[in-house]
Amino acid sequence: MTGAEALARLTAAYDDRLGEARRRKAAGATIVGYFLNSVPVELIVAVGLDPVRLVGDPGRRASIADRYMEEYMDGEVRSIFGSMLTGDFDFADLVVIPRTSEVYLQLYYFLREMPRWEPDAPVPETYLFDLLQSPHWLTARWDESRMRSFAKRLETLGGRPVDDGALAEAIRLCNRLRSALQAASSLWRGETRLDGIDALKVIGAASVLAPEDAIAALDALAADPPEPLPSAPRLLLKGSPQSDPHVTALIEAAGGRVVAHDHVAGDPTFRALVAENDAPWEALAGHYQRHILGPRVHPQADQDAHFIALAQEAAIDGVIFFHDEWDDTLGWEYPDQRQLLEARGIPSLFLKRQPYFDPPAEDQRAAISDFLSQIAKVPA
Repeated sequence: MTGAEALARLTAAYDDRLGEARRRKAAGATIVGYFLNSVPVELIVAVGLDPVRLVGDPGRRASIADRYMEEYMDGEVRSIFGSMLTGDFDFADLVVIPRTSEVYLQLYYFLREMPRWEPDAPVPETYLFDLLQSPHWLTARWDESRMRSFAKRLETLGGRPVDDGALAEAIRLCNRLRSALQAASSLWRGETRLDGIDALKVIGAASVLAPEDAIAALDALAADPPEPLPSAPRLLLKGSPQSDPHVTALIEAAGGRVVAHDHVAGDPTFRALVAENDAPWEALAGHYQRHILGPRVHPQADQDAHFIALAQEAAIDGVIFFHDEWDDTLGWEYPDQRQLLEARGIPSLFLKRQPYFDPPAEDQRAAISDFLSQIAKVPA
């Protein structure tokens, strides 16, 4: 596989996520869908099932979702709710919802009620995975107990029992995928050979393809990369999940280059490997407790340190913060993060209260263009 063929494979999987999942289903896979990056996919792999990360789509707004869910819920969650009710995720044998934010917990409650109100809606079976992310011994024990319960639930779908050997093997496979993403990330964080749109698609495709297929494509891409791109202001995009490339496309159309995505659909997906020299259950619990980006992570200072490290590694010229219209979490962290940037002389733009559906593209484009013009005036 050439690098160009690998990139085409990855971007095609991203562009047709649902079609890719349905093809895996048609080939005989038992599909476990999940949201965000806080569901232990290693357990899904260990029992012999197929994980597929599910996301919203701002271009698909189901009226049935608006009938039940309040407008102040996050836009992506409302989109997901509509997709669950209208059959977009009908290929999933189980959908796992992590309790790593309040809005996803509410999504779970809404979906549990829907059979009473919409008995004909093709809602897949759901499972709530309760992950805590504070750095305490009792938290680690709780998370491990939730993982063992999750593994038992997966076994009822036809998966094999999870022993230490199977879990250790699954951890190694998922670490290989993370390592392949880390290697590929040099194509956007270093000398820029992939623009921010392709970078986002490469990252997203890795959670849609089977792990072995994703690893093969990523390895081929890293071994045979595209030619370097023209220079442009190097930007980090941070904030609400960017599961579609709309904002990145606006930035790059205005003349910027997104060289790092610091959100739950971006670079933090692969920033740390699960320890392979420890007891596998403890290692897996510790990884998801301490090393996964999310709104309930404590202490926040640890996440901010990762943010600054990513900014420095990618040698950025500026940061664009992008927050959902109904965000009630990330905004509390913004002042401290802005101060961290100011202390390092890194300019930033804050696009707050941005609608998920029907975004004000012209206003966004104008703000981004103005920010880029200011960066261009700053002496190197």
